[in-house]
Amino acid sequence: MADNLLPFRPSHDGLYSPPLSRFLPPLPKGVISDWLESHTQTGDLVLDPLGANPYLALEAAGSGRRVVSARNNPILWLLLEVLASAPADKEIRSVISKLLLSRQSGITLEAQLKSIYVTKCADCGEEIQPLGYVWDENTLTPNAKVYRCPACGEEGEKPVDENDLHNLERLGNIGLQRTRAFQRVALGGDYEKESIEAALDCYLPRAIFTVMLMVNRLDGMNLDKDESRLLQAILVTLFDDANSLWHWPPRDHRHLQLSVPSRFLEKNLWLSLNFASENWKGSLVKIPITYYPTLAPESGGICLYQRLLADKEQFLQFHQPKTVISVFPRPNQAFWTLSALWSGWLWGRKGASPMRSALSRRRYDWYWFAQAISATFAPLIKKTDDDASIFGLLPESSPNFYLGLLSGMASAEFQLTGAAFRPFEEHVQCEWLRKEINNKGKVPDVRRQIQSFLDIRGEPASFTEILMHSLAEYALHSAIPRDLNTINDTYFRQIQEKVSAKLRDEHFTISSRTNMPGGSRWWLVDSRNCQMPLSERVESFIREELLKNSPVDAHEIEKRACEQFPGSQTPSSELIHTILDSYTKMEEALPKIYHLKPGENAHERQKDLEEVEKLLKETAKRFKLISASEGDGITWQSQQGKAIYRFFLKTTCEISQFVQNQTTENEIPKVIILPGSRSRLVAFRLRQDPRLSAALEGNWIFLKFRHLRRLAARENLTMELWESLLDGDPIQLEPSEQSPLL
Repeated sequence: MADNLLPFRPSHDGLYSPPLSRFLPPLPKGVISDWLESHTQTGDLVLDPLGANPYLALEAAGSGRRVVSARNNPILWLLLEVLASAPADKEIRSVISKLLLSRQSGITLEAQLKSIYVTKCADCGEEIQPLGYVWDENTLTPNAKVYRCPACGEEGEKPVDENDLHNLERLGNIGLQRTRAFQRVALGGDYEKESIEAALDCYLPRAIFTVMLMVNRLDGMNLDKDESRLLQAILVTLFDDANSLWHWPPRDHRHLQLSVPSRFLEKNLWLSLNFASENWKGSLVKIPITYYPTLAPESGGICLYQRLLADKEQFLQFHQPKTVISVFPRPNQAFWTLSALWSGWLWGRKGASPMRSALSRRRYDWYWFAQAISATFAPLIKKTDDDASIFGLLPESSPNFYLGLLSGMASAEFQLTGAAFRPFEEHVQCEWLRKEINNKGKVPDVRRQIQSFLDIRGEPASFTEILMHSLAEYALHSAIPRDLNTINDTYFRQIQEKVSAKLRDEHFTISSRTNMPGGSRWWLVDSRNCQMPLSERVESFIREELLKNSPVDAHEIEKRACEQFPGSQTPSSELIHTILDSYTKMEEALPKIYHLKPGENAHERQKDLEEVEKLLKETAKRFKLISASEGDGITWQSQQGKAIYRFFLKTTCEISQFVQNQTTENEIPKVIILPGSRSRLVAFRLRQDPRLSAALEGNWIFLKFRHLRRLAARENLTMELWESLLDGDPIQLEPSEQSPLL
């Protein structure tokens, strides 16, 4: 296995939530600035050739780097400019107020919008503004409305009434508005026209009427440049609110295709406009914006350039970037088509022309993705420092698009040097170097890859994890063809089948079904050379860190754990936080600071073990049994020397070694005694590791320290009562709200 020592960089505080975030690639906070801190200096030139999420450039510029960012999509360009200007809430409300108070035929836009969506409370009859109307797909009228009445407090989903339907009918035939919405975008080709019509089909008649109403008002307003740009950005979020791609009831869903849900919410755009300021609380400080060839100031900022400039020899000829950073977006036909539509509504056909290619294609597979990555990054090979590195994030990752990314970068002549991934968080981080790639890289031995991966991991893995690791190994060994013309869209299936074929070999691996994401888990038939399970190594590392450094910052401890276990060993965030929950207590005033729980230091835990051993010996004596210490545990024996119980005393969840080795005493009840605070961590591991779970079936019992104390304190305790109460405080993934009663 090639060295893959790239540490995964965890988020500082979740994901950014820019406007239109449901269409943009998720970007974890702090990851970009962390990486730049260790690879660049303040004032260095940094290139983002994709510009897929505005917060990538904003974070990099905020860390003092000079960012050169592509402006491919006019909508993303607009979002970046407005977020970088850090508009104050007062500015946002002012420009919204100007729009709402604009008049036509003596009527304000505010009055028109309120009349379009008004309804009556079913309880008190008061006229109110609903959150929106609920529709079923392919119906002519809504079937419900959603509101909270400010007069009487009645709220929820209520049936529409005749007034609601009459109000909808008052709009009449909106064919003229739809035609105008189409003509502001139409670029010529029949296929492009079909794409525009498909996008317009995602808007109800009332939505198109209202959108065109606001576009007309915008065209007639006298605003300065900054006000106009800000209002355009606000309208973009309204254009998104206006479409029918909002599931009802609400749920998280990232639309990659233009597909209207079977039940959806038609939002009240008057309310959307009134609450629009919530979408634009971006940077706290303004970030300077320049336009190529004027670069950002040395103190940090963003220089925007047109994507086509990258193909020209003069581009960045005298200012080579120190590094390249990008977040790679999944192909998103829905967003790209809507971006063309919205650009046309704001700026006419000329404004929509940069998105013309999005209207001429509706299917995007991994091979298309590889070609797009290659076309974007190949020109950069001559425009970066000789030792320039590239750092890329692939959120929403799947094995096929991961291969697309790796193939595209190999074709652009960038060598993968490391990859770290969390498959069930669907997030991959990669590093590449600008260097000549060996065209004749040897295709790795897939069986050996899998063997090595599972040996190092020390516990079963899902097919997705194994496949993602195998794809990374192909790239690390330069085994992916540089010439994309020598492969086709079956290449992914070929690699996938190679991995599948090895896993089907019953003499090599075994599988266990689970209800966990990713399905079955795979393990080696011959596991003699495997390491201690990754989960136990991570627990041991975090425990030692806590003993040395408590209190700890949650992000810092997760970062250290990922540095200790890099590449394909990257521990999941859920594992790390489950371990923290087991050993620490969060500080109420500082919710991200964790203190070691009282009693978790080495001295106190040693006292616990001594107490448990004493209780076991005393209880054995009460039952007229012999208590014998043997190796890693204690055995209760009858007076004739027959083993009755075998006890294993632990203060951690590092239990796999003695569990796997207990093969000759299946008839003897075996009891693992550990602190109650380990309950959730044990349950988590049993859920994740079917091999461990299967090994513990039968005569294995978990006994918490506290439950042993309760049992030992009973004056009437007999062997029969002991056996009936022994598992009365079971291991649980979620802690019980009250202590079990004996």
